[in-house]
Order: sequence, then structure tokens, then C-alpha cells
Amino acid sequence: MTYDEQGQTIGCGCEDHGAVFGTPSPGSASRRRFLRTAAGLALSAPALLAAACGSSSSPAKPSGRNSGGEGDTPPIATPSTSPGGATPTFTPPASPNGRPPGPETADAALLASKYHGLKPFAPAPPPPATKPVDTSVPLPPVIDHIPTDQKICFLTIDDGAEKDPAFIDMVKDFRIPFTMFLAETFIHTDYEYFAKLHDTGYCTIQNHTLTHPNMVTLSAQRQLAEITGQQQKIEKVYNATPYLFRAPFGNSNKATQEACKQNNLKAICYWRASFQKQGFQWQAADKKLRPGDILLAHFRGPKANGAGWPEMHELMTNLFRIVQDQGYTFARLEDYV
Repeated sequence: MTYDEQGQTIGCGCEDHGAVFGTPSPGSASRRRFLRTAAGLALSAPALLAAACGSSSSPAKPSGRNSGGEGDTPPIATPSTSPGGATPTFTPPASPNGRPPGPETADAALLASKYHGLKPFAPAPPPPATKPVDTSVPLPPVIDHIPTDQKICFLTIDDGAEKDPAFIDMVKDFRIPFTMFLAETFIHTDYEYFAKLHDTGYCTIQNHTLTHPNMVTLSAQRQLAEITGQQQKIEKVYNATPYLFRAPFGNSNKATQEACKQNNLKAICYWRASFQKQGFQWQAADKKLRPGDILLAHFRGPKANGAGWPEMHELMTNLFRIVQDQGYTFARLEDYV
């Protein structure tokens, strides 16, 4: 039985967007209700895509569930090309072994001194020969965990507002895998930062829409435009082809699934715990990790969220400590989906 079946409320995990959107959201409802909502709209022909992208109509403007104002992202900017007018393209370096060195090769003394006593993570067990998430179904499945009995979890980091150089070093120091769900509206001011993260070999880039809208407020055509536009952008800039999708605010419906299918996206990924400024917002009542939990974090910090916010690498130090204290390690989400 999933947490959702037990009646746990599933929040959007994007509490930091409250000041951006400003009006009440459906955050008090469970994601279950959104996932049961069918769009009832037929997807338009591809020729409508450009018109949808340029639509002047505005979606409803939800806020995050955190009424306490725990950190705000900057106003969402309109996606654009680089200052010179041309969108850059980054080519990831070839890896002779397919994978970079694992966490068991991390420098224990360095981690302890640099990250307040943290230690290297244990290597993840070998992934199963057959991926446990079935993506051969008619529409991309919606998942928040991976079926497994191993003490592993999956780190995902959203948006791309904060760009802390020290976090790149942290990724290289710990040598653990994670998945970035990037939205163009947050990354277009510094594509190179995420190229550097991608080049470490430890993280993948997946689709999180162009402008970070609440998808269930959009028509089928506009949902398709958001997903297709970001798919094309990531392919052009990073020479990477996403096959996973995360809907902003954790809100999706059948039209979202249809748009994902048209873009060959295999699954819509949500989460069972989201990391905030002070720690995790848990779906489990006992505030404990479960084998296979997908964890949500965001690119946050003082530049994007304002004074008083820790740097991104400091936030992630706290997240890593909780995972280590509970006896878990990180595995690569793409090995299981």
C-alpha cells in the first residue's frame, strides 16, 4: 500500500514558489485527486504548438503549501537565449567506463573536514536486470517510489534557480548519482552551470517544463507546448534526451500523460519526501525513509531565495546527514525506470 492509499496528504514540494504566484493553491488536496482528473480534451495537431507557446492567456497562479513563507524564489523570468542572442550547445565528455567512480572511492577525510563530519555513502547495490517500473503501459505511469527492498533512495533536484559553484565541487566530492528536473525559466541565465554538473557524470537532466506552470490549469495544447518546448531545449543545449518528466507543483492529469507520451517521456516522477529549509517535509507519519523513496530537493540559496537562506551545498549537507543517519544510500533513478 502506498502512502497515497493510506490517505496521506501529498504536497507540491515547491513551497518556495509562494511569492512568485501569490494566490491560494490546491495544496491542501492530495495529488490523488489531481491524478484522477481527466482533461477531457483532445490534443491538437503539432501545428498548434507554436500558437500555444505564444499564447497570451495566463494560467491560474497557485502558491506553495507553506503559508509560513519559508523562502521565496525570484520572480519567474521569460525564457530567452544567451545575452549574445544564440543558445549555446554543450557536448558531454565521453566516459571510457560509462560511469564515474562510485561513492566508495570518495575521500573520507576530506568529506569529514569539509562537510561537518559526513562520511562517504555506501555504494548502491547493482540494479536489477529488469527495471521494476513498467513503462510499456498505454500512458506514462505516475510514480513516487521504486519497488525495492534495498535501503536505497533516489535524489532529484528541481528547477535551477540557485547556481552555487561549491555544489559542483560537492557532487565531485561525494560521487553520488542524482537527477535534475530543469525548467527553462530558471536555467536560461546560466546554461553553463548545469552543463558543468552534467559533465561530472553523476547527474542526468530531465524535463520540468519551459515556464513552470501548474499543468492542470492549462489546456491540452498548452501542456504539450510546455513539455515539447523544454524537450527540444534540453536536446539542443545539452545534447541530452530526457525520458522522465516532473510536473511543477506535483499536479498532472491525463492531458499531461498524453503530452508526455507524444514526447517519448516514459514516466511522470513525483516524490515521498521533499527537502525544505529546515529539513524534510515527510509523507510518512513516522518521518522515516522507506526503501525506494524518491526524494525532492530544489536548487535553492541566498541568491535565488534571499538573505537568510543557506548556500545550496549547506542545504545538501543537511539532506545528506539525514539520509546517512537513517542508514540509506543513493541509487541512480534511471537504472530503475
